[in-house]
Amino acid sequence: MVVGRDPEWQELRRSLDRLPDGHGATVVVAGEAGVGKSRLLSEVAAEGVRRGAQVLTGRAVERDVPHPFRPVAEALFSHLRQSGPPQVPELTPFLHILGRLVPQWRVPGESPGEESLVVVGEAVLRLLAAVGDGPGCVLVLEDLHWADAETLEVVEYLADNIAGEPVLCVISLRDEEPSKALSCAHDLAARRAATMVSLRRLSDEEAVSVAAACLHTPVIPRELAEVVVARADGLPFLVEELLAEMVRARELERTADGWVLDRAPGLTVPATFAETVWRRLASRPGVRDVLVAAALQGRSFDWRLLADMTGQDEATVVGRLRRAVDAQLLSVEAADPGPRFRFRHALTREAVLAELLPPERAALAARGLRAVEAAHPGLPGEWCELAAELAEQAGEPSRAAGFHLESGRRAFGSTALTSSEAKLERARRLVGDNRQLAVEIDEALCEVLVKAGNAERVGEVGQRLLSRLAGLGAPPARRAQVHLWLARSAVVSADWASALDQLHHARELAASSGVAANEFEILAAQVALGEGRLDDAVTLAGRALTSAESGRRYELACEALAVLGQRERLRDLTSAARAFSAALALAEQHGLTLWRVRALHELGTIDLLGGGPLDRLAHARKAALDAGALATAATASLQMAAWFINHADPEATIDAGRSCAAEARRLRLPLVEGLGFTVQAVAHALLDQRAEMEVAIDKAVASSGGHPEVRGVALLMAQALLWVVREDRGRALRELDAGMELLRGTLVTAPGRGLWALVHALDVGDGEAAVAEVEASGLTTYWLIRGWVGHAKAVTLGRRGRTAEAEEAFIRADADLAPCDWFRHHARRLVAEAAIADGWGDPTRWLADALAFFDPSGPPAVASACRSLLRQAGAPVPRRRRPAPDLPERMAALGVTPREAEVLALLAEGRPTREIAARLYVSPKTVERHIANLAAKVGVGGRSELVAYAARHHGGPE
Repeated sequence: MVVGRDPEWQELRRSLDRLPDGHGATVVVAGEAGVGKSRLLSEVAAEGVRRGAQVLTGRAVERDVPHPFRPVAEALFSHLRQSGPPQVPELTPFLHILGRLVPQWRVPGESPGEESLVVVGEAVLRLLAAVGDGPGCVLVLEDLHWADAETLEVVEYLADNIAGEPVLCVISLRDEEPSKALSCAHDLAARRAATMVSLRRLSDEEAVSVAAACLHTPVIPRELAEVVVARADGLPFLVEELLAEMVRARELERTADGWVLDRAPGLTVPATFAETVWRRLASRPGVRDVLVAAALQGRSFDWRLLADMTGQDEATVVGRLRRAVDAQLLSVEAADPGPRFRFRHALTREAVLAELLPPERAALAARGLRAVEAAHPGLPGEWCELAAELAEQAGEPSRAAGFHLESGRRAFGSTALTSSEAKLERARRLVGDNRQLAVEIDEALCEVLVKAGNAERVGEVGQRLLSRLAGLGAPPARRAQVHLWLARSAVVSADWASALDQLHHARELAASSGVAANEFEILAAQVALGEGRLDDAVTLAGRALTSAESGRRYELACEALAVLGQRERLRDLTSAARAFSAALALAEQHGLTLWRVRALHELGTIDLLGGGPLDRLAHARKAALDAGALATAATASLQMAAWFINHADPEATIDAGRSCAAEARRLRLPLVEGLGFTVQAVAHALLDQRAEMEVAIDKAVASSGGHPEVRGVALLMAQALLWVVREDRGRALRELDAGMELLRGTLVTAPGRGLWALVHALDVGDGEAAVAEVEASGLTTYWLIRGWVGHAKAVTLGRRGRTAEAEEAFIRADADLAPCDWFRHHARRLVAEAAIADGWGDPTRWLADALAFFDPSGPPAVASACRSLLRQAGAPVPRRRRPAPDLPERMAALGVTPREAEVLALLAEGRPTREIAARLYVSPKTVERHIANLAAKVGVGGRSELVAYAARHHGGPE
């Protein structure tokens, strides 16, 4: 399996496609060590074999003096060991020359001669052409950065002359350091004799996918994913080696429930990798001592501290750093106020540290701590974090806890909630028996957890804190504040009774402590809203807003406006938008970063519910990322994926869902991660891809711990929609009912609630009760739910013979579904069935329109149902497939999808990939996939030819 290499794989497949027609090519696959070049070449070789091509494989090896022609000779001999060279006339004059490469082929009594390398290249080319006669020949040459000069000249000759032969030459080499092979490859690419394919490191999500494939499991534990991302640096080789070493060390074990980390992984370094590092250190005297001191600072380090840490002068340190850079152990990176050094791989640093004995580490860390404090008084920025780590390694845990506390407070002040929580948790583990410091840490931690919405941890830390504060005789105001935090966490958990109880305790303690009354009012308003006491919520929030504004408590004012907006969202999105816009203006005016993000997010949510554009939701996500509100950003990613579902764009949904799941995994948000996989499942359902849908649902359930919301949405949306797409409403109804059982009584805005009401109206006959249940939830402000529920009303009214009312209900519901043609036409197909049976409306027109929409692009079962219903109604049935709306006939004939047509139009305007991705709200990777598909469909060779094609057919910029 090749992960994260779609564009490169498509390039290689296109070259294979042209082989049977006698069109050869040379493709150079370049990248750093371990990036996956060999895996990609092995896939090319396997694909060649599947297609019937002859595949010859050879490789260069690292030698002080490389053996001439070794890679080419190995390739020829490995394939032709038994048969020898083909006995064809055009090869006969060159057999004695081929004897230079394969001694076994020498003609008895004849010298191999000393012909020029051009003649040797021609001999190899003729041999490969003879071998590939028919389906073609694939020559795979690996690791040419170690190749001899003679091999490179032969390869260069092949590349220059291979175009007219049925031969594909695929080469791999490293590009992180200069070599003759790399220079040759660049020269070939510059004169278009070869195509250069550069492999990047894998993304975090791709690295996790590689790990899952290595372990033969669809999903790996979150803790293991974090280890793979942090330590393998996106290199597939290191992923595989790291997993193998963890299994060998029994840190990673397979159980009946799947793979588990038996304990927190230590500094396990793959033996093969560690040996490489140690061998390089051993060959460069003095470098080890400098790198050990550097490794204690972290992967990226300040070289200016190394002189004090090692006792060496600066010139000696610089010289040894130069040798480490030359050995590919370090790299230089730009930084402020000056350049810094960085270990090339996380595992390089760990391999260096693994050599230290504990006493050595403690002594060196203590010297490092003194150097840091002397060089950076007050420990600004990252120096406070480094001081904490050095104090911990020096054996001073209480001092390290103090540094972590300060670092956590700074992170909270800059709204970096996740980082703040991690630092404070670490401080808590190190504090020991310092009771006063432990209380300060818990107070800071509790406030962070409240802001992050982690109700479970707030309860745990808050109760512990109340006990410790009482033991220290702390003033009432500090204890009142803890009760308010506990009340907030109860609100997040929808535990309204507990919230009121905590508010009562806080009021008693706050009577003489000066805690602002409007904070109590706003929390009481949130409880009232949660309990359904909507008028009380509005009254309390209004009172809190007035008090907060007069007291210039602007954060509390934003909170009050949010309550008012949330109440209005259940009945009037326009009024809700006014409240959230007021909160946004207040936040921007007074620099309240988190509230600005929340208000933007709420406004984007209103656009999602109201069928508006994606812009504000995308803006909210960017603002959340800029502010470090990563949990909000992950939620916005989820909602963007939902927006793409609502607009029937499954490919964009899959992209957004993957981003959401990856973000949520890093943040340890299991519910959001599970929903990220769930929206991918819905997209696969829309594409009628059952196997892929079920894999995504398995990942969703596993990552969320079986959360009922995830299972409910998966049933109500993905599984039900699959059977709707396949026109099996009986199975769809069972999935819808099961999903409603899980979500009934919650405010989860799964649009499938509306579809459940419509299917009940069509097939069960209890549409009125189903409609009443959904409307009572207050969720019909969501346009897709409202549209489906409106159609359920129309079906119910039509069945009762109330034709005029049914038709009016249909018109309103049809307008509600206007934001998405797919759902609008599909609803028409469903309602037309009832309208034909009950004699109302204009079902033949609805079906004809739906057929025109679904016939070109599917789903085929829905198009077929439209045809059947038209026949049943006695209406004419079109036989000819028509293109999708706004898609030219010539494009439809080639199988171009509407989304691909959008990409083609933007290519015609000269837009680069990243701009196209931004305009369509998809990833650059998805755009590249569309480009590859378009090139294949219209019959051009690559992006540049496709741009020219697009300009001819769409018209470029004037």
